[in-house]
Amino acid sequence: MKKLYTLSLILMSAFGFSQPVLTAFVDGPCPGGLPKVCEIYAKGTVDFTQFSVQNQTNANTTWGTAVDLSSLGTRTNSFVYIIYTNANIAVATTEFPMIVAGNSIENNVMNLNGDDRLRIINTSSEAVIDQFGVSDIDGTGTSWEWLDTYAKRNNGTGPDGAFIESNWTIAPINTLDTAGSCLTPPGPQVQTIVNLGSYTLSLNKNAIAGLKVYPNPVENGTLYISTDINAEKSIQIYDILGKQVLNKVTAAESINVAALKSGVYIVKITEEGNTASRKLVIK
Repeated sequence: MKKLYTLSLILMSAFGFSQPVLTAFVDGPCPGGLPKVCEIYAKGTVDFTQFSVQNQTNANTTWGTAVDLSSLGTRTNSFVYIIYTNANIAVATTEFPMIVAGNSIENNVMNLNGDDRLRIINTSSEAVIDQFGVSDIDGTGTSWEWLDTYAKRNNGTGPDGAFIESNWTIAPINTLDTAGSCLTPPGPQVQTIVNLGSYTLSLNKNAIAGLKVYPNPVENGTLYISTDINAEKSIQIYDILGKQVLNKVTAAESINVAALKSGVYIVKITEEGNTASRKLVIK
């Protein structure tokens, strides 16, 4: 048993935090809303053959066909980009010099406007890894609408199996209307406004004051999470392969984990913009 537990910790170290994270969206100022860009950060070593993306447009309540990300290969602690197919590569590389053919894919899944949603899923299990936008809701007129503007994930947050708006900074609608070399006369390069490639991870495991996660190990199916302020928290639990197995937003201290099998997990807690992670053993 001791050997198996040690092996679990080694595997957790190697894979538990390897996740793709949605970090930015751009609805550009050029004709056709170009460049339309989604930025993804490979948190740890991410094998993109395991992941796909789906969009949900306008008032639709079903998610579009999953688009395989396999062509991005395996990336470590780096940014990749999905851009709209409609001749967007030339516009994208002009406005965002960090986007090149080697770190991007073109696909119609990014034919999005400010009222649309996008998510990353595990291709085999269809588990949601990260999501921007509220499912089944047309974003027009909402606080998270990103028409002719951009949205950027706040540092140290994500991935989120359900949309957490407080983890994003969304510039006002039409922020980019006067930017871009496509204008006459040309406006400022869009990158000077959006600043893609700036997302960073929070490595402070004590970012949440007074955080307690107990008992550990859990034997009766109930996990308690308390902090100094005990505000509403976003709680995600990941298994040893990095698959999200629980996603919950709650102000309660007790969490029901009885459905989880015995093993080693990672609990990620976000409270008022601060994030911390803990190893968890369930017996």
